[in-house]
Amino acid sequence: MKALKLTVLSCLLAAVALAADAQPELVTQEATGEAAIVDNNRDKAVQDAKNAALREAVEKVAGVMLSSDTVTANNQLVSDRIFTNSAGYVRRYDILEKKEEGGVMKVTVRAEVGTAQLDKDLQAVKALVRRLSSSRLLVVLQEQSVSSDKVITQTNVLSQTLAETFQKDGWRIIDPAFAAGKLEVSSGVSLLTPDKKVIQDLRSADYIVTGTVSMRYESAKAAFELNNYFPVTGEFELAVFATDSGTQLAHLSDKFDSQGVPVSVSYERTAHSIAKTRGQKIVEDVRKAVVDYLSKSEQNGNSVVVTVTGLADYASVSEFKKLLAQTVTGLKDVKQGDFTKGKATFDALLVGTTDDFAAALSKKTYKGKKVSVTGITGNTVEITLAR
Repeated sequence: MKALKLTVLSCLLAAVALAADAQPELVTQEATGEAAIVDNNRDKAVQDAKNAALREAVEKVAGVMLSSDTVTANNQLVSDRIFTNSAGYVRRYDILEKKEEGGVMKVTVRAEVGTAQLDKDLQAVKALVRRLSSSRLLVVLQEQSVSSDKVITQTNVLSQTLAETFQKDGWRIIDPAFAAGKLEVSSGVSLLTPDKKVIQDLRSADYIVTGTVSMRYESAKAAFELNNYFPVTGEFELAVFATDSGTQLAHLSDKFDSQGVPVSVSYERTAHSIAKTRGQKIVEDVRKAVVDYLSKSEQNGNSVVVTVTGLADYASVSEFKKLLAQTVTGLKDVKQGDFTKGKATFDALLVGTTDDFAAALSKKTYKGKKVSVTGITGNTVEITLAR
């Protein structure tokens, strides 16, 4: 009887704990937004301030549902995916106060925020954050500086800036000296389409930023020569590739000058300031391209290269392809690639992770041989057939 009472009590406690953890369907949140009054257009200012208040309400609710480290380290991603669509989470709202202070309109609202769709979208963001945090990035740029007397010097100003910024953002940076495969970058700014096979061979990285950067050290005007004025102009042309498919995800190009950055002390410091300023925008563009690619792969599948060692002949390659297609859950498509000296490659379209894919394969056998997974990355799986 005593044991029965303890069991009932344990169930009650578990039910209470579960109820406490469950999110209510609606969360009521008060928030205030502000907007400047431009050209005496108070109606527009009220609308903008109200929208800002609703966004603030959604941010507060999402902040409770998300861990602080996720919000802080991935603020831009959360903002792009969640906060810019804040109106979609608000079921209803009341305006509690409108007031004007010093040319600024302030609106306070009480909003009812629906948690079901918000939580679903937040979970999707968390999944992207996890994938981004394990992404391996290779930055391979051909950089040069050209002095006013036409002396060309190889530099790595933007490469270093990008690597440092991406690393702070949680990416794993691959040293080009240790990258598998070989990628050559032309010094010309127009060659940005490396062979697809070359990209796919760089399997130590998941993504590659490659391209050219040219910085010109301009002669200072006479009026500034005594003031240590060191202006720099130039241009960059970059491309972002996914190594699993060789797909180009983004193409970025622009010209730049010293406007808005410190141009004193030396040309090198001016170049560094430009790289730091432009680098942040480049990082955001690259990140967006990768996030969009990952989002699509979550729905449509992700390209994975499967290498199999131990196949006797071409007929065995075709039979193993059928094994992959028929027995592995999440495999949407598989195509035969190269076959030489008992080793075959397959290009697979996979919905899910390579870890789950490898776990499923490890349970299979082929003609009495154990399917042994001997290598795995985010977009490659290596298999050896052994008795």
